[in-house]
Amino acid sequence: MEKDPINEENKIEEEIGSTEEEKRELESLLKAIQELEENKIQEEGVKSRKGFIAIEFGGVFHHNLYVNFIFNFIFNLTLTYLLIELFNFATYDSIIYVILFILSYTIIESVFRIYVLMNHFQFIIKSVGFVFFFGYVIIFFILERYLFIGTIDFADESVFVVFVGMFTTIRYVLSYLLRQNFRKRNLR
Repeated sequence: MEKDPINEENKIEEEIGSTEEEKRELESLLKAIQELEENKIQEEGVKSRKGFIAIEFGGVFHHNLYVNFIFNFIFNLTLTYLLIELFNFATYDSIIYVILFILSYTIIESVFRIYVLMNHFQFIIKSVGFVFFFGYVIIFFILERYLFIGTIDFADESVFVVFVGMFTTIRYVLSYLLRQNFRKRNLR
């Protein structure tokens, strides 16, 4: 004995008790929810356009650790080389030493950033991120004075601090802009 599919569907609708009026109510509720969601999205868009720049501590370019490291290395190398060449902050024997210097810096800086983020986040908040700046100064100083002796020389201490300050500031601004661009294009 075959069951009539139309008859079965009618029985199910009767059991559920869905009438045309209830269907219209559900549709109007769904439309109201969609309108609320659209309004919320528009309000968030207006809030984000008011000039507020979010501080991203330890922001990443890519979620893959290795891809992020390579991107950071290339970014750090490019920025360091440009600053050294444009402003004559330092002298170096060979470009190979600059590459090794920045590779060492990027490795140590990545470990330092992860350690501080994981273990001392409250300190980052209280110092408004200056703990990173001081850490970067120390890392550059140790590398320049103790690891790359005589191969990379900064003119003097004040030039060294200005270089690290410019490097950190420019890197933060450019990396923020790049991450925003990557988010818009869903490349992260």
